[in-house]
Amino acid sequence: MRVDRRTLLYRAGLASAGLLLGGVVATQRFDGRRRSPAAPALARGPLQAIDLPGMPAYITPTDRFYTVSKNVFGDPNIDASRWRLRVTGAVQRPLELDLEALRALPSVTQVQTLECIDNQVGGDLISNAEWRGARLADVLQQAGLREGVQRIVFQCDDDYSDSIPLDKALEPTTLLAYEMNGQPLPRAHGFPLRVLAPNLYGIKNPKWVVEIRAVTEDYRGFWQRRGWTNDGTIHTMSRIDVPASRAVVPAAPQPVGGIAFAGARGIQGVEISGDDGQTWQPASLVTEPASLAWVFWVAQWTPQGSTPSLVVRAIDGTGALQTAEVRPPLPDGATGYHRVSVRLG
Repeated sequence: MRVDRRTLLYRAGLASAGLLLGGVVATQRFDGRRRSPAAPALARGPLQAIDLPGMPAYITPTDRFYTVSKNVFGDPNIDASRWRLRVTGAVQRPLELDLEALRALPSVTQVQTLECIDNQVGGDLISNAEWRGARLADVLQQAGLREGVQRIVFQCDDDYSDSIPLDKALEPTTLLAYEMNGQPLPRAHGFPLRVLAPNLYGIKNPKWVVEIRAVTEDYRGFWQRRGWTNDGTIHTMSRIDVPASRAVVPAAPQPVGGIAFAGARGIQGVEISGDDGQTWQPASLVTEPASLAWVFWVAQWTPQGSTPSLVVRAIDGTGALQTAEVRPPLPDGATGYHRVSVRLG
């Protein structure tokens, strides 16, 4: 049985406080950097062509999109014909909707990146897809919210739960998604329905949703009761994909590249340093910087010294610089700059 980083951190950090309640987390990882096509291939939208082997695909193939699950004995296998979404709690008109009723609502298609809160600096628990679904706000409008609602709780078929603030729930980009990359959601990604809440880590984007509940008080979900944040706002991150760590490279100018992501804040700029942060040079952004998806960056770099290394940092759409402070994922997401070291050959 494999235990993932989140469980190990949880055990190490919380067991002494008497909060270890048992259970483990099963995690599957799919590394889009190593297994995706060498160059991104999205025929439409803001993406420009990048001829740089080693970069991920802009749209992550569904079977390579990262997955994280707490379900040791398997994820829910839901019969869509029997599935219903209940809308309950502090609402004027409780609802019970089937999948056809959700599909009958105005649909939204958006390209959005998801990142696991357990992603390490430079890690691969981040992927990008095209999603389709109904606005959560439209469903809540049908139900009619009572006065004093603070949060919207999502209860899932696997007993997972989490919540988001009401204002986040009412944003037009917060979706109840039923399609991924043009196909019905796969089982591993929440079939038949999952939440998409841009700007929030994956724990706030639950899968296999069976109930939406409006509440007038705070709510602590599955991971919050185990020490993780109830905020979940994505930290600005950047990653070097080319060159790979410990790659052998020539002592000559060469293209480098990677991704950067800051949730709904977007990315304004990316900078690289070959002298351990003493000086920085701007990289070029080659995808839309003001979207809900990651951006690709490229630059020219000349390795220098006996043990050359490259460091990257990003500036989000508000102008805020990515923090250099090194922190682990627990409790609210990892921070710090990604660095790769190479060998000259």
